[in-house]
Amino acid sequence: MISGAGNPVGGSNPAGIGTSLNFVGNHCYAISGEFAAANTEQTMLKFKTSGLYVDATLVMTGPINFADIPNGVNRAFKLVFNGETVGMYKAESAGENMPTYIEVKILLPPFTEVELICKDNVTASTFSGTANITGRVYA
Repeated sequence: MISGAGNPVGGSNPAGIGTSLNFVGNHCYAISGEFAAANTEQTMLKFKTSGLYVDATLVMTGPINFADIPNGVNRAFKLVFNGETVGMYKAESAGENMPTYIEVKILLPPFTEVELICKDNVTASTFSGTANITGRVYA
């Protein structure tokens, strides 16, 4: 049984979309939902881990527009633990020479404030991207 910070799955938001970390047995996940392209910092995920650690995968996507697929946006991501930047990544949906999504293996330490921030090279409400963390929880 998982204890500590986080949301059990169920209730009015069974998909667990939002900034928090959700637990299902010995697994956890966080799903940002869609974030429109904006040339300002946006917090996609923000939560504090419990007394357990998580072996996780972080997946981040560059903004796309389903109505205009050939065009795109550059998105930068910043992963922050307890106020310190621990990772910076870039996804590009504008060209074919950069990845549209980034997949990174990460370890979430116990009692850690985790925040994923994004910022785009333009503001365009018709383009949106997502981020998610999935992982296995260990004592």
